[in-house]
Amino acid sequence: MLREQSTMVLKPGEEPRVLFVCKGSMHDGMGHVIRSRTVALQMKSRAHVELVVIGPDYVGGLLEDKGLEYRVVSRQGEALAACRRFKPHLVVFDLTHLDKRMFGALAKDAATVSLSPIFNYLNAVDVVFHRTSIEDPKWSHLRRPPTVRCGLQYAVIGDHCHKISDQTYSDTLERSRLSVAVSMGGTDAANKTLEVIATLRGIKRRMLLWVLLGEGYDHSYHDLVDRARGAKHEIILAKTNDSMWHILSTCALAVLAGGTTTYQAAYAGLPSINTLETPNDYFLIQELVDKGLCLCAGDDFDTSLSRLNELVTGFDENRSGLLAMHRRSKSLLDGKGASRIVDETLALVGVPSVSGGERSKVTAE
Repeated sequence: MLREQSTMVLKPGEEPRVLFVCKGSMHDGMGHVIRSRTVALQMKSRAHVELVVIGPDYVGGLLEDKGLEYRVVSRQGEALAACRRFKPHLVVFDLTHLDKRMFGALAKDAATVSLSPIFNYLNAVDVVFHRTSIEDPKWSHLRRPPTVRCGLQYAVIGDHCHKISDQTYSDTLERSRLSVAVSMGGTDAANKTLEVIATLRGIKRRMLLWVLLGEGYDHSYHDLVDRARGAKHEIILAKTNDSMWHILSTCALAVLAGGTTTYQAAYAGLPSINTLETPNDYFLIQELVDKGLCLCAGDDFDTSLSRLNELVTGFDENRSGLLAMHRRSKSLLDGKGASRIVDETLALVGVPSVSGGERSKVTAE
């Protein structure tokens, strides 16, 4: 039976006020902010939208010049004050943890949604949008499991990510050196990038390695250069944000951390090898692995590193396997996840649907 959802309904002619509350930091990465930004951009033509981002000042670089109303605050208390001034009809959460006082204050008079599948109030929001049909095994142990709308059709893909044509990808595979991108997220707090480079430099076959460093990468570039020195590969360090897909579209393979970029790569048609922090994270990419769009290198980061060179070398020797993975991506993700989320989220406060499409699987307690 589905939980009782919010009864918040707009007055006739009233414009819905939608507040996004998300977090970006060295620990949390930038995926929550980028996903919220994408959904908010889709929503702003149908609602008054404001974003409150908890994080350091540099997070604002992901939002400026996008035509969005936003503010970056360093503490949850500041966020709560900003939220109360806005008086939202609907609150969209995209973060992993919020304190009890702030969640209670925001959820009291508004419909609530979570875009994050890992949030300490999943069982209290009206709806969770989840980008895969594979649910977190821990949800079954909650006293009140969340109400979830799930499936690849809810994967949020930003406008900066474009599909790679078959011809472009085939041309890439024809090059003598396999072009491999390394992207460990927008912040990479543990500096996994350094360890991945140290591992890949041991591959005997010459390769072109693009090392993408996000907005929040705060480690020494000199250490990366030192670790790459003497390698037979050509290694290029690039600080990127939205421009990362200009680079990724020229690559044949990506080494990723199993987050937002993994879904972008699956949509674009770029095969990826993913390194996970713990086995608990596998549910986030399992469906993509099962459908042959990417690989998981191991249950945890150390295991992944131990297998990484074998997997990359295997693809270099059998590039037809990469081409098959690229082609399998053609019809599985359509890039309309943000639009579906906007449509179904606004419906919670009585705004009529404009998509006319069917909802995907819904699960609840």
